[in-house]
Amino acid sequence: MTRRLDVPAERGGNRTCYSCGNSYPDHVRFCPKDSADLEYIPQPIEKLAVDFGRPKRCKAVLIFSIIVLITGGLLAMDRLISMPVSSAPAVGELTVRTIPSGARVYLDGSHVGVSPVRLSDIPTGVHEVRAVFPGYTDGKAHVEILPSAAQKLVWDLAPLPASKKTDRNKYLAELSSKGVSAAIEVASEDSI
Repeated sequence: MTRRLDVPAERGGNRTCYSCGNSYPDHVRFCPKDSADLEYIPQPIEKLAVDFGRPKRCKAVLIFSIIVLITGGLLAMDRLISMPVSSAPAVGELTVRTIPSGARVYLDGSHVGVSPVRLSDIPTGVHEVRAVFPGYTDGKAHVEILPSAAQKLVWDLAPLPASKKTDRNKYLAELSSKGVSAAIEVASEDSI
């Protein structure tokens, strides 16, 4: 004769479902009616209320937690203070273009190239930049170089009176003899 498990055992059942109140034999782990765990024994609400009502233990746990947090914070601050400061690059970049191209570019009085020129690893701060091209007015500016910044400087150099134009042709011929890689045509005085 088979017996259904959803019917409480008439005798010998020693597990009671806390949810529905039925008793079941030892080999049944979960209540067939509501799937409640028969091994779970719920605590009475009065006992739970007593556990939360222990102010001395709560205060001790709270004080311990605060001490741990403060100690951890102090250790973290100590590590931050003792760490070497990673210095951000104190250099910047400057690109100088001139119209016409091929002007000699000077940075703080030192020749650094022929325009267009890209200057990197320039220390931060204010620097004097000059562009010199024979037959044209000189370009001069004070540029502030910012850390890790790429800046551009473009000059449209104004032509000088006709008496200075022969110096320009000599300058262009000198540049081409030095192998400067700029596409510059030497113009005759009549075409200028």
